[in-house]
Amino acid sequence: MKQPKQIVKRIVDLAMIVLLPLLMAEILIGQEIHEWLGTVMLVLFLTHHLLNLGWWKSFPKGKYNPSRTFGTALDLLLLLDMAALCISGIMMSGFVFRFLHISGGMMIARQLHLFASHWGLILMSAHLGIHMEQFFPLFRKLFHLSEKNAARTCVLRIAAIVLSVYGLYAFIAQHMTDYLFLQTHFVMFDETKAAVVYIAETVAILGLFAVAAHYSNKLLRKAGQKSEKERSNGRALKAVTFLIPVIVCVLVVVGLNLPSQSEPWQVNPTEPPDESSTSTVENTTSPSESGQPDQQVVPVEDGFLLIKGGSFAMGSPEDEPWRSADETQHTVTVSDFYMSPYEVRQSEYTAVMDDNPSNFNGEDLPVENISWLDAIAFCNALSEKENLTPAYQIDGETVTWDRSASGYRLPTEAEWEYACRAGTTTPFNTETSISPEESNYYGHYPYEIEDNYFSQENLTTKPGEYRQTTVAVDSFSPNNWGLYNMHGNVSEWVWDYYDEYDTTNEADPVGPETGTRRIYRGGGWNDFAKNMRSAYRATLPEDKGSFNLGIRLVRNAVNGTGNIVSSQTGIETEEGGRMLIAFFSWGGNTRGIAEEIQSQTGADLFEIELVTPYSDDYNTVLMEAQHDQNIQARPEIRNHVENFEQYDIILLGYPNWWASIPMPIASFLEEYDFSGKTIIPFCSHGGGRFGQSLTAITKLAPDAVMDEPLSIHYSGGSSLSDDIAAWLETNKISTK
Repeated sequence: MKQPKQIVKRIVDLAMIVLLPLLMAEILIGQEIHEWLGTVMLVLFLTHHLLNLGWWKSFPKGKYNPSRTFGTALDLLLLLDMAALCISGIMMSGFVFRFLHISGGMMIARQLHLFASHWGLILMSAHLGIHMEQFFPLFRKLFHLSEKNAARTCVLRIAAIVLSVYGLYAFIAQHMTDYLFLQTHFVMFDETKAAVVYIAETVAILGLFAVAAHYSNKLLRKAGQKSEKERSNGRALKAVTFLIPVIVCVLVVVGLNLPSQSEPWQVNPTEPPDESSTSTVENTTSPSESGQPDQQVVPVEDGFLLIKGGSFAMGSPEDEPWRSADETQHTVTVSDFYMSPYEVRQSEYTAVMDDNPSNFNGEDLPVENISWLDAIAFCNALSEKENLTPAYQIDGETVTWDRSASGYRLPTEAEWEYACRAGTTTPFNTETSISPEESNYYGHYPYEIEDNYFSQENLTTKPGEYRQTTVAVDSFSPNNWGLYNMHGNVSEWVWDYYDEYDTTNEADPVGPETGTRRIYRGGGWNDFAKNMRSAYRATLPEDKGSFNLGIRLVRNAVNGTGNIVSSQTGIETEEGGRMLIAFFSWGGNTRGIAEEIQSQTGADLFEIELVTPYSDDYNTVLMEAQHDQNIQARPEIRNHVENFEQYDIILLGYPNWWASIPMPIASFLEEYDFSGKTIIPFCSHGGGRFGQSLTAITKLAPDAVMDEPLSIHYSGGSSLSDDIAAWLETNKISTK
């Protein structure tokens, strides 16, 4: 009975070896087949352990030499890795384990699965390597090989060397280290590579680590054959065996979360100019692609730069990827003006306002979390402190801009884009797809990642670091005119109210005189690259701030004439009506949040359902969502709110999809009249918080009031109830 059992063991082991490279090729075989093969692998893995119960019985017994320590530690790590793969796979399952109805944690599960699968390839390969000799008798019997054959041994060793060299090449070519240390959250696959080549590369990587482990184990065996002195260390080696998996896990966790000591994003840091001396920033010049003369940037005594005026094409061409419909390209001319090379620092804001509202704290970090009205007040206060004439007069909801004033002010939208572009006509002033090494943004999502999520060979910029914080205002290299962080770090308020461009007003445009939303530009530390484009326009109510929204100051270089009177269009909100919780949910996170809100408020609940629902498959819905967002589709909603006019407050829920709202939310907002209603958004996310979803809502419902939104990480966890209660209290919504 012993021999058949051994044969069954080897068959199980060989089946696992065959399945391993197939499981690494999910993109080639599809998610459903991947799930079924993964389930088979789990069954084989459990069978393997049932057939090797003797190992478990002997595990805590006997003496430990270096070879046994190495093998046992490897087995324990592999056991932990397989557990992680099993848990994350079941959580993400859209086919085999769909009946479990697990919701929430999809992004974490996906990242854990990506991480564990690549470590699993190495650990299983190494496990195979240290037990390789157990297969030799079976192969000799199956293929009638002699016990000893020098020629065969030589051929096998040469084959092992060739396989290992190819495996090393494949390891580098497939960027395995990026997966092993979560430097990327995506699977990169070259679509021009034949499937058989990809499988061969994976097999070669498997062989590389199997051969390395095999010969390492042989060396450890020799090192362990040193009689009594080594045997006396058995207890110590046994302790090491149990500690190695724990130490490795701790080091991996620490390594993944340890910030870089070299701060590689500070590509060209400079000392900020002293306010009392002439700026020493050297500015390069760049001829405009539209044929303008070279721009001469002149520093002035307060550290600001003189931006020489000129004409440029404002907005984006129709073929620019991920452009918005409100970016109509038109020619604009701006006059000379002074602009700070830096975003306003927290130390500067605090010195004037005796307050620091910022989410992140640091003297050289940009001030953020301030509203447009806060920015206007700061401009006036700083002007008075410097004995300059304030640019603004504030009377209730009316702000008047004295265009002849010498004081500090916000740039107009045209001035900001002109300065940001610095003579370029490309989506970014870097003239290439901006990288996380050139700007502080959500580096996992470079420009056009949405179209190339699973196959990134066409991307000019690959995913990189996401710092999840602001950085010093003098980080990275400046643009051609000496201005730092015009893309990323924090977005920057401008003067203008939001509306479609007035393409007939070409000279120093200042936007409409009235409106409900103010514009901010440039993108911030948690924005996708597409929302940092030079032409991208974001909006918020003027009394709202955000954790990624700050300011950059300008001053007149040429005295303007007259006053610009700007007043917020009054929105008369209705009172006394009912409250509606309207939401769209795909994975169940948003639904759970909406149901908790209903349990606390008793409000009516409405789930937005589609005539043609999105796919249940996670990978497929990612592509469907980005496609709909790219073309600004309006999916047809199956159900409808009866007597919508009876509701005054709409609690609007959705998941953050590609840094914005899902398009069914756009369909919902355009179906009903939101004039005079109050929208209070709540958003489930995997790390991007609101993205630019609030901007999308304000553009689609400009005549509604937006109150304080709520972002919930995935399903919210144990603190969900308390977080919702605090949010409702902030918005002065009564609970049951």
